[in-house]
Amino acid sequence: MVIASFENPDSERNWISVNDGVMGGVSIGRIERTEGKTLLFVGELSLENNGGFASIRSKPRAMNLGGATGIIVKARGDGRTYWAGLRTAGQFGASSYRADLPTSKGEFKEILIPLSEFKLQAFGRRLPGGAVDPADITSIGFTIADKQAGPFALEIEYIKAVFAGTRAGSTESGGTIVDVAVAAGSFKTLLSAAAAADLTGTLSGGGALTLFAPTDDAFARLPAGTMDSLLKPENKQRLAGILKYHVIAGRTTLAEALEAGQITTLQGGVLPVTFAEGRVRVGSAVLIQSDIQASNGIIHAIDQVLLPPERPGQPPLTASALIRLAIDRGVPLFNGGAPGACAAVYEVTCEALRAMPGVSEDTRKDLAQALIRIRAAKTDREKAWILRYALDRALSREGE
Repeated sequence: MVIASFENPDSERNWISVNDGVMGGVSIGRIERTEGKTLLFVGELSLENNGGFASIRSKPRAMNLGGATGIIVKARGDGRTYWAGLRTAGQFGASSYRADLPTSKGEFKEILIPLSEFKLQAFGRRLPGGAVDPADITSIGFTIADKQAGPFALEIEYIKAVFAGTRAGSTESGGTIVDVAVAAGSFKTLLSAAAAADLTGTLSGGGALTLFAPTDDAFARLPAGTMDSLLKPENKQRLAGILKYHVIAGRTTLAEALEAGQITTLQGGVLPVTFAEGRVRVGSAVLIQSDIQASNGIIHAIDQVLLPPERPGQPPLTASALIRLAIDRGVPLFNGGAPGACAAVYEVTCEALRAMPGVSEDTRKDLAQALIRIRAAKTDREKAWILRYALDRALSREGE
């Protein structure tokens, strides 16, 4: 659920800045709404006069976040670590529930923070108290207080809450794939990787997907340093490809996967699904738990991270080839009565194109606008057509 976005010119009025001037400091922090419809928290941190912090926060209001399990912030920072802060009704002014918000310099990323990571603090010190009750949250904010004097900048595109359990308006038990994974507690590394690859929005969107989800133990069995390397900004595209190798369009139960004998992933690879010696295998991974229902798809837990086979000598996929591949997959899904699955394929493709080197700025902007427009789409069919038209325009620009 969106907590804050900044498409409306008046959205800036819902935020205030509070800096160390209240304690005699001289740090500067201010709010600006950009032409790109984001909120920019910018200023200069000073350690003089016992100061050292600058912050912004939303004005108090009822947020109706009962049942929330985490917060997603899509932000572009300067490489510094900020605090995300939550305030509740009746809380005294200097205290808030805080959690670290690390940023990558110059790059927008979705950052998922489970509510369990927020700890009650005041003046930089932990206070006694239990976990934050999401039903009581009335304000969210961001603070820079890392004891490093100098300029800072944090640009925020949106803030969302993720939920576990049934939400009003949901047609199925459970929240989205992301909600259910957060609530399970055993997919933290997968969720962090999805956030780093900007795939959290896709996994929590309206299009039906099936996720073969490696557990935290599965990621821990990767060779030392593998995840640290994949999480670097320069490896974002490779990380996204690995994660898409675990996702297929549409809802596919275990029985359906076994009957088909193989599945075609969003990455383009094909995985065999077999049953032998009392075990179900997906590729080389063993199935741990199956048919975990979410409002927008199904999760199957597996004990191994699946790595797409290398294709030596094969030229990299071009933008036009990727678009044609997406249309070839999406059209049968749409015509077969699964417009949500079709929209999911198109949405992933649009996100991949925006991150692909060599794609024109006009195409990036057009795709970004389409991804914004689908938020207001009333049906999966409408969403699919919005994205398809954007892909057709991209193909005409980027065609070989």
